[in-house]
Amino acid sequence: MTIQDRKERENSQLKQKILAAALHVFAEQGYGKVSMRKIAALIDYSPTTIYRFFRNKSELLQTIVAETYGELSARFEKIKGKNDADPIVVLKALIKEYVVFCVNRPEMTRLFLDLASFEMEDGNMYERLGGPRHRVYQSWSDCIRNSIELGRLEVRDDTRVFLYLWDTVNGYMNQRTLYPGVPRKPLAEDLTEYLGLVFRGIEVQ
Repeated sequence: MTIQDRKERENSQLKQKILAAALHVFAEQGYGKVSMRKIAALIDYSPTTIYRFFRNKSELLQTIVAETYGELSARFEKIKGKNDADPIVVLKALIKEYVVFCVNRPEMTRLFLDLASFEMEDGNMYERLGGPRHRVYQSWSDCIRNSIELGRLEVRDDTRVFLYLWDTVNGYMNQRTLYPGVPRKPLAEDLTEYLGLVFRGIEVQ
């Protein structure tokens, strides 16, 4: 490994350390109450070090958002690529991945709960955290529409079905994230049973 390679690796590691510290204080103290100085103190570096990588707090947040949505979208694409053609099966797998992703990242989830806004346009859900909006959940909508076309769902309005699932699933996920001390079954087992009950209410039996 060359000196340049080592320096690039060290810079990449430091950048990720800064992002992890920023996520922690944003989630714990609230985005509006956090300064670059607080983030620097958490990683024992000067604010000048953070400014080498990020111009301001907003750029820090948008980097966290872009990386989060990028990873979640990649996971969704992987699921779509390896599952069978049954849109109900794919939809359940996408929802499972979403819940597990969020529950295993409680700080990220708390931050997004505090700051995210949502917009519906032409039947698609867009999510925004202060910057460009993201259409991460298009794959959900596609599965719902395919399921309706195949006569697999009781409700024929794809927007209503999406919002029903969105509200229900986020309620479940938020409770698991915000109240980890409540006794529950292990996530994978509980989530399978939960989705079975949810889809029983909308799927043609």
